Amino acid sequence: MSPEVQIWLDKAEEDWLAAWWLLQEDSPVVLPAIFHIQQAAEKLLKGYLSNLGIDFERKHDMTYLLSLAPESTFESYLGFLEELSPFAVEIRYPGDFGPMNRGDGLSLLEQLQLFREEIYLVLNAPLPKPFK
Repeated sequence: MSPEVQIWLDKAEEDWLAAWWLLQEDSPVVLPAIFHIQQAAEKLLKGYLSNLGIDFERKHDMTYLLSLAPESTFESYLGFLEELSPFAVEIRYPGDFGPMNRGDGLSLLEQLQLFREEIYLVLNAPLPKPFK
């Protein structure tokens, strides 16, 4: 694995861990956690594309990034990844988002975990050890 791909994965792990911490029961901070879930998924996907030597623009659009991947590679994650796109930028501004609760965040985090495992499997890379 190239150093560039490893950097993408390392950055994704930081966002994954941040999302996990922000959703703890004591005082969940949901919207920032979902932002980090989106960021982790985006960085995992960019790491995968980098591993294939596929160039991409600096965009936070999951549909765009998925369009660059070989057909049907992550087809089963399409809905999840498209759902995350607005959480890259739009979530930071007042507007169209209804209330999100801890359950919403945990559901997205579970989907991220499955996507994360799939990326590491496709890259033939070991999953980092659990942090708990």
